Amino acid sequence: MKNIFFIFCSIFLFFIIFFGSLNFLLGGVPLYNIFKINLSDLVFTLKKKEFSELNKIDFNKDYYIHKCGYSEDGFNNLAYKKDNFGFRENRTDLFYDTDIVILGDSFGASHCINKPNDLTSLLINQTGNKNVLNISVSGTGPYYQKEMIKSLFTKNNTNFNTFVWLFYEGNDHEELKNNFGKKFDFKFDNGKIKDIQILDQTKVDYVSKANPKILKLKFFLANFSRGFGTLIKYFKTYPTLIKNEEIYDSTVKDLNNFLIEKNINNKIIFYIPKYTRLSYNKINHPQIKQLDNLKKLIEETANKYNFKFVDGSSIYWNRTDPLDVFHYNLPTHFNLNGYSILAKEISTVIKN
Repeated sequence: MKNIFFIFCSIFLFFIIFFGSLNFLLGGVPLYNIFKINLSDLVFTLKKKEFSELNKIDFNKDYYIHKCGYSEDGFNNLAYKKDNFGFRENRTDLFYDTDIVILGDSFGASHCINKPNDLTSLLINQTGNKNVLNISVSGTGPYYQKEMIKSLFTKNNTNFNTFVWLFYEGNDHEELKNNFGKKFDFKFDNGKIKDIQILDQTKVDYVSKANPKILKLKFFLANFSRGFGTLIKYFKTYPTLIKNEEIYDSTVKDLNNFLIEKNINNKIIFYIPKYTRLSYNKINHPQIKQLDNLKKLIEETANKYNFKFVDGSSIYWNRTDPLDVFHYNLPTHFNLNGYSILAKEISTVIKN
Protein backbone atom coordinates (compact mmCIF):
# COMPACT_ATOMS: atom_id res chain seq x y z
CA MET A 1 0.00 0.00 0.00
CA LYS A 2 2.87 2.35 0.88
CA ASN A 3 4.51 1.60 -2.48
CA ILE A 4 1.32 2.46 -4.38
CA PHE A 5 0.98 5.72 -2.45
CA PHE A 6 4.65 6.55 -3.11
CA ILE A 7 4.25 5.84 -6.83
CA PHE A 8 1.11 7.97 -7.01
CA CYS A 9 2.84 10.87 -5.22
CA SER A 10 5.89 10.55 -7.47
CA ILE A 11 3.77 10.66 -10.62
CA PHE A 12 1.78 13.60 -9.28
CA LEU A 13 4.98 15.47 -8.39
CA PHE A 14 6.46 14.73 -11.81
CA PHE A 15 3.45 16.24 -13.58
CA ILE A 16 3.53 19.29 -11.32
CA ILE A 17 7.20 19.91 -12.08
CA PHE A 18 6.87 19.04 -15.78
CA PHE A 19 3.86 21.24 -16.52
CA GLY A 20 5.10 24.04 -14.25
CA SER A 21 8.47 24.08 -16.00
CA LEU A 22 6.84 24.25 -19.42
CA ASN A 23 4.68 27.16 -18.27
CA PHE A 24 7.75 29.00 -16.98
CA LEU A 25 9.85 28.34 -20.07
CA LEU A 26 7.27 28.59 -22.84
CA GLY A 27 4.18 30.44 -21.61
CA GLY A 28 1.37 30.36 -24.14
CA VAL A 29 -2.37 30.78 -24.43
CA PRO A 30 -4.40 28.90 -21.78
CA LEU A 31 -6.32 26.00 -23.32
CA TYR A 32 -9.76 27.58 -23.01
CA ASN A 33 -11.20 25.66 -25.98
CA ILE A 34 -9.95 22.29 -24.76
CA PHE A 35 -11.65 22.81 -21.41
CA LYS A 36 -14.72 24.39 -23.05
CA ILE A 37 -14.49 27.64 -21.14
CA ASN A 38 -16.83 30.45 -22.20
CA LEU A 39 -14.97 33.77 -22.05
CA SER A 40 -18.04 35.65 -20.82
CA ASP A 41 -18.47 33.20 -17.93
CA LEU A 42 -14.80 33.61 -17.12
CA VAL A 43 -15.04 37.41 -17.10
CA PHE A 44 -18.10 37.16 -14.86
CA THR A 45 -16.16 34.95 -12.42
CA LEU A 46 -12.89 36.91 -12.43
CA LYS A 47 -14.18 40.50 -12.48
CA LYS A 48 -13.18 42.65 -9.53
CA LYS A 49 -15.41 45.21 -7.91
CA GLU A 50 -12.65 47.82 -7.77
CA PHE A 51 -12.73 47.94 -11.60
CA SER A 52 -16.46 48.64 -11.80
CA GLU A 53 -16.06 52.43 -11.70
CA LEU A 54 -13.05 52.74 -14.02
CA ASN A 55 -14.98 52.54 -17.29
CA LYS A 56 -18.31 53.80 -15.96
CA ILE A 57 -20.32 56.31 -17.99
CA ASP A 58 -23.48 58.21 -17.04
CA PHE A 59 -26.70 57.31 -18.84
CA ASN A 60 -27.86 59.46 -21.73
CA LYS A 61 -30.96 58.66 -23.79
CA ASP A 62 -29.19 59.68 -27.01
CA TYR A 63 -26.35 57.20 -26.58
CA TYR A 64 -25.71 54.37 -28.97
CA ILE A 65 -25.26 51.26 -26.80
CA HIS A 66 -23.05 48.34 -27.74
CA LYS A 67 -23.54 45.48 -25.28
CA CYS A 68 -19.95 44.29 -25.33
CA GLY A 69 -19.02 44.56 -21.65
CA TYR A 70 -19.92 40.98 -20.78
CA SER A 71 -16.78 39.81 -22.60
CA GLU A 72 -14.56 42.76 -21.70
CA ASP A 73 -14.47 44.39 -18.21
CA GLY A 74 -17.67 42.66 -17.08
CA PHE A 75 -19.27 45.83 -15.72
CA ASN A 76 -19.85 48.47 -18.40
CA ASN A 77 -21.06 48.49 -21.98
CA LEU A 78 -19.87 50.88 -24.65
CA ALA A 79 -22.02 54.03 -24.73
CA TYR A 80 -21.44 56.97 -27.06
CA LYS A 81 -23.10 59.38 -29.47
CA LYS A 82 -22.62 58.78 -33.16
CA ASP A 83 -21.33 61.76 -35.12
CA ASN A 84 -22.95 63.05 -38.31
CA PHE A 85 -21.12 60.49 -40.45
CA GLY A 86 -21.85 57.45 -38.30
CA PHE A 87 -18.49 57.24 -36.52
CA ARG A 88 -17.78 57.62 -32.84
CA GLU A 89 -18.01 61.10 -31.28
CA ASN A 90 -16.16 63.30 -33.78
CA ARG A 91 -16.91 67.00 -34.19
CA THR A 92 -18.50 67.65 -37.58
CA ASP A 93 -15.96 70.32 -38.57
CA LEU A 94 -13.13 67.77 -38.29
CA PHE A 95 -14.47 65.88 -41.31
CA TYR A 96 -13.47 68.87 -43.43
CA ASP A 97 -10.42 70.27 -41.69
CA THR A 98 -8.38 68.53 -39.00
CA ASP A 99 -4.80 67.82 -37.94
CA ILE A 100 -4.60 64.12 -37.04
CA VAL A 101 -6.51 61.23 -38.60
CA ILE A 102 -6.70 57.79 -36.96
CA LEU A 103 -7.80 54.82 -39.07
CA GLY A 104 -8.16 51.23 -37.83
CA ASP A 105 -10.52 48.53 -36.60
CA SER A 106 -12.02 47.86 -33.15
CA PHE A 107 -8.70 48.60 -31.46
CA GLY A 108 -8.70 52.03 -33.09
CA ALA A 109 -12.35 52.53 -32.19
CA SER A 110 -11.58 51.72 -28.52
CA HIS A 111 -13.87 48.72 -28.31
CA CYS A 112 -15.94 48.82 -25.10
CA ILE A 113 -13.86 51.65 -23.60
CA ASN A 114 -15.86 54.76 -22.69
CA LYS A 115 -14.79 58.38 -22.46
CA PRO A 116 -12.45 59.72 -21.20
CA ASN A 117 -10.37 56.54 -21.47
CA ASP A 118 -10.81 55.96 -25.20
CA LEU A 119 -7.94 56.36 -27.66
CA THR A 120 -9.16 59.66 -29.11
CA SER A 121 -9.58 61.35 -25.72
CA LEU A 122 -6.18 60.10 -24.56
CA LEU A 123 -4.48 61.36 -27.73
CA ILE A 124 -6.09 64.78 -27.32
CA ASN A 125 -4.81 64.94 -23.74
CA GLN A 126 -1.29 63.76 -24.58
CA THR A 127 -0.77 65.80 -27.74
CA GLY A 128 -2.63 68.89 -26.54
CA ASN A 129 -4.34 68.92 -29.94
CA LYS A 130 -8.14 68.76 -30.04
CA ASN A 131 -8.23 68.24 -33.79
CA VAL A 132 -8.08 64.43 -33.78
CA LEU A 133 -10.44 62.70 -36.20
CA ASN A 134 -10.86 58.99 -35.47
CA ILE A 135 -12.70 57.13 -38.25
CA SER A 136 -11.85 53.60 -37.09
CA VAL A 137 -14.55 51.00 -37.68
CA SER A 138 -14.82 47.68 -35.82
CA GLY A 139 -14.54 44.54 -37.90
CA THR A 140 -12.68 46.17 -40.78
CA GLY A 141 -9.20 45.79 -42.23
CA PRO A 142 -6.72 47.52 -44.55
CA TYR A 143 -8.58 47.22 -47.85
CA TYR A 144 -11.99 48.32 -46.53
CA GLN A 145 -10.36 51.12 -44.55
CA LYS A 146 -8.46 52.34 -47.60
CA GLU A 147 -11.60 52.42 -49.71
CA MET A 148 -13.58 54.10 -46.93
CA ILE A 149 -11.19 56.96 -46.26
CA LYS A 150 -10.75 57.70 -49.95
CA SER A 151 -14.52 57.86 -50.41
CA LEU A 152 -15.13 59.98 -47.31
CA PHE A 153 -12.25 62.41 -47.75
CA THR A 154 -12.88 62.87 -51.48
CA LYS A 155 -16.52 63.64 -50.76
CA ASN A 156 -15.66 66.14 -48.03
CA ASN A 157 -12.37 67.39 -49.51
CA THR A 158 -10.85 66.85 -46.07
CA ASN A 159 -7.66 68.70 -45.09
CA PHE A 160 -5.29 67.14 -42.53
CA ASN A 161 -1.61 66.89 -41.63
CA THR A 162 -0.91 63.54 -39.94
CA PHE A 163 -2.23 60.09 -40.79
CA VAL A 164 -2.02 57.12 -38.39
CA TRP A 165 -3.02 53.73 -39.80
CA LEU A 166 -3.39 50.89 -37.29
CA PHE A 167 -2.66 47.33 -38.42
CA TYR A 168 -3.89 44.56 -36.10
CA GLU A 169 -2.02 41.31 -36.62
CA GLY A 170 -4.91 39.26 -35.25
CA ASN A 171 -7.21 39.40 -38.26
CA ASP A 172 -6.35 42.28 -40.62
CA HIS A 173 -4.68 39.77 -42.93
CA GLU A 174 -7.97 37.84 -43.15
CA GLU A 175 -9.98 40.95 -44.03
CA LEU A 176 -7.44 41.81 -46.69
CA LYS A 177 -7.82 38.39 -48.32
CA ASN A 178 -11.62 38.37 -48.06
CA ASN A 179 -12.35 41.91 -49.25
CA PHE A 180 -9.58 42.77 -51.70
CA GLY A 181 -11.05 44.04 -54.96
CA LYS A 182 -14.61 44.42 -53.66
CA LYS A 183 -16.69 47.51 -54.32
CA PHE A 184 -18.33 49.18 -51.32
CA ASP A 185 -21.23 51.60 -51.23
CA PHE A 186 -20.45 53.90 -48.31
CA LYS A 187 -23.46 55.78 -46.94
CA PHE A 188 -21.76 57.68 -44.10
CA ASP A 189 -24.84 58.41 -42.03
CA ASN A 190 -25.40 58.03 -38.32
CA GLY A 191 -28.64 56.13 -38.49
CA LYS A 192 -30.77 59.10 -37.48
CA ILE A 193 -33.89 56.94 -37.42
CA LYS A 194 -32.97 55.41 -34.12
CA ASP A 195 -34.80 54.47 -30.97
CA ILE A 196 -34.31 56.74 -27.97
CA GLN A 197 -32.82 54.85 -25.03
CA ILE A 198 -35.56 54.45 -22.43
CA LEU A 199 -33.70 52.12 -20.09
CA ASP A 200 -30.17 52.53 -18.80
CA GLN A 201 -28.25 49.82 -20.64
CA THR A 202 -24.79 51.13 -19.87
CA LYS A 203 -24.36 48.40 -17.23
CA VAL A 204 -23.69 44.78 -18.09
CA ASP A 205 -26.65 42.56 -17.23
CA TYR A 206 -24.95 39.25 -18.02
CA VAL A 207 -25.23 36.57 -15.34
CA SER A 208 -23.23 33.39 -15.73
CA LYS A 209 -25.03 30.08 -15.29
CA ALA A 210 -21.78 28.17 -14.92
CA ASN A 211 -20.84 26.63 -11.59
CA PRO A 212 -18.15 29.01 -10.28
CA LYS A 213 -16.16 26.28 -8.51
CA ILE A 214 -16.07 24.08 -11.60
CA LEU A 215 -15.26 27.08 -13.80
CA LYS A 216 -12.34 28.11 -11.56
CA LEU A 217 -11.02 24.55 -11.63
CA LYS A 218 -11.24 24.46 -15.42
CA PHE A 219 -9.56 27.88 -15.55
CA PHE A 220 -6.73 26.58 -13.37
CA LEU A 221 -6.27 23.51 -15.57
CA ALA A 222 -6.40 25.60 -18.76
CA ASN A 223 -3.63 27.81 -17.38
CA PHE A 224 -1.66 24.95 -15.87
CA SER A 225 -1.51 23.12 -19.22
CA ARG A 226 -0.74 26.16 -21.40
CA GLY A 227 2.98 25.42 -21.60
CA PHE A 228 2.26 21.87 -22.71
CA GLY A 229 -0.11 23.27 -25.33
CA THR A 230 2.69 25.55 -26.55
CA LEU A 231 5.01 22.56 -26.83
CA ILE A 232 2.46 20.59 -28.89
CA LYS A 233 1.88 23.61 -31.15
CA TYR A 234 5.61 23.70 -31.83
CA PHE A 235 5.14 20.81 -34.24
CA LYS A 236 2.26 22.38 -36.15
CA THR A 237 2.64 23.95 -39.58
CA TYR A 238 1.97 27.69 -39.65
CA PRO A 239 1.14 28.97 -43.15
CA THR A 240 2.03 32.41 -44.44
CA LEU A 241 -0.72 34.80 -43.33
CA ILE A 242 -0.62 36.95 -46.48
CA LYS A 243 0.31 34.54 -49.27
CA ASN A 244 -0.18 37.06 -52.03
CA GLU A 245 1.97 39.96 -50.88
CA GLU A 246 0.83 42.03 -53.85
CA ILE A 247 -2.63 42.59 -52.36
CA TYR A 248 -1.21 44.41 -49.33
CA ASP A 249 1.34 46.26 -51.45
CA SER A 250 -1.40 47.37 -53.82
CA THR A 251 -3.61 48.49 -50.93
CA VAL A 252 -0.89 50.61 -49.33
CA LYS A 253 0.27 51.95 -52.70
CA ASP A 254 -3.22 53.08 -53.62
CA LEU A 255 -3.77 54.87 -50.33
CA ASN A 256 -0.29 56.37 -50.48
CA ASN A 257 -1.03 57.84 -53.91
CA PHE A 258 -4.16 59.38 -52.43
CA LEU A 259 -2.16 60.83 -49.52
CA ILE A 260 0.42 62.25 -51.94
CA GLU A 261 -2.39 64.04 -53.76
CA LYS A 262 -3.44 65.48 -50.39
CA ASN A 263 0.19 66.50 -49.67
CA ILE A 264 0.34 64.35 -46.53
CA ASN A 265 3.94 63.59 -45.58
CA ASN A 266 3.54 62.55 -41.94
CA LYS A 267 2.27 59.00 -42.47
CA ILE A 268 2.44 56.29 -39.79
CA ILE A 269 1.59 52.58 -39.72
CA PHE A 270 1.29 51.32 -36.15
CA TYR A 271 1.47 47.53 -35.75
CA ILE A 272 -0.76 46.17 -32.94
CA PRO A 273 0.10 42.69 -31.56
CA LYS A 274 -2.45 39.96 -30.86
CA TYR A 275 -2.96 38.26 -27.51
CA THR A 276 -1.29 35.05 -28.73
CA ARG A 277 2.03 36.79 -29.35
CA LEU A 278 2.04 38.45 -25.94
CA SER A 279 1.14 35.18 -24.17
CA TYR A 280 4.37 33.46 -25.19
CA ASN A 281 7.55 33.84 -23.22
CA LYS A 282 10.40 35.21 -25.32
CA ILE A 283 11.01 31.99 -27.25
CA ASN A 284 11.67 31.17 -30.89
CA HIS A 285 8.33 29.45 -31.47
CA PRO A 286 7.08 28.70 -35.02
CA GLN A 287 3.90 30.68 -34.40
CA ILE A 288 5.96 33.70 -33.39
CA LYS A 289 7.97 33.24 -36.59
CA GLN A 290 4.69 33.25 -38.53
CA LEU A 291 3.64 36.53 -36.89
CA ASP A 292 7.12 38.00 -37.34
CA ASN A 293 6.97 37.21 -41.07
CA LEU A 294 3.66 39.09 -41.23
CA LYS A 295 5.15 42.01 -39.33
CA LYS A 296 8.19 42.05 -41.63
CA LEU A 297 5.92 42.33 -44.67
CA ILE A 298 3.96 45.20 -43.12
CA GLU A 299 7.17 46.99 -42.14
CA GLU A 300 8.82 46.57 -45.54
CA THR A 301 5.70 47.78 -47.31
CA ALA A 302 5.43 50.76 -44.96
CA ASN A 303 9.05 51.71 -45.64
CA LYS A 304 8.58 51.25 -49.39
CA TYR A 305 5.87 53.91 -49.42
CA ASN A 306 7.52 56.24 -46.90
CA PHE A 307 5.31 55.48 -43.89
CA LYS A 308 6.90 55.54 -40.45
CA PHE A 309 6.55 52.04 -39.05
CA VAL A 310 5.95 51.64 -35.32
CA ASP A 311 6.41 48.11 -33.97
CA GLY A 312 3.78 47.87 -31.25
CA SER A 313 4.54 44.16 -30.86
CA SER A 314 7.90 44.93 -29.25
CA ILE A 315 6.48 47.84 -27.23
CA TYR A 316 3.88 45.61 -25.59
CA TRP A 317 5.95 42.41 -25.50
CA ASN A 318 8.95 43.97 -23.74
CA ARG A 319 7.00 44.71 -20.59
CA THR A 320 7.21 42.84 -17.27
CA ASP A 321 3.67 41.50 -17.71
CA PRO A 322 2.62 41.85 -21.37
CA LEU A 323 -0.84 40.42 -20.73
CA ASP A 324 -1.91 43.08 -18.23
CA VAL A 325 -3.00 45.26 -21.15
CA PHE A 326 -6.04 42.96 -21.53
CA HIS A 327 -9.01 42.69 -19.16
CA TYR A 328 -8.07 40.23 -16.40
CA ASN A 329 -5.16 38.99 -18.59
CA LEU A 330 -7.73 37.30 -20.85
CA PRO A 331 -7.92 37.36 -24.69
CA THR A 332 -10.08 40.49 -24.86
CA HIS A 333 -9.53 43.89 -26.43
CA PHE A 334 -7.21 46.31 -24.65
CA ASN A 335 -8.12 47.53 -21.18
CA LEU A 336 -7.44 51.06 -19.92
CA ASN A 337 -3.76 50.25 -19.47
CA GLY A 338 -3.48 48.93 -23.02
CA TYR A 339 -5.04 52.07 -24.48
CA SER A 340 -2.89 54.32 -22.32
CA ILE A 341 0.23 52.69 -23.79
CA LEU A 342 -1.15 52.90 -27.33
CA ALA A 343 -1.99 56.59 -26.98
CA LYS A 344 1.40 57.37 -25.44
CA GLU A 345 3.32 55.68 -28.27
CA ILE A 346 1.21 57.26 -31.02
CA SER A 347 1.51 60.73 -29.49
CA THR A 348 5.29 60.28 -29.19
CA VAL A 349 5.75 59.36 -32.84
CA ILE A 350 3.41 62.18 -33.93
CA LYS A 351 5.47 64.72 -31.99
CA ASN A 352 8.70 63.38 -33.45
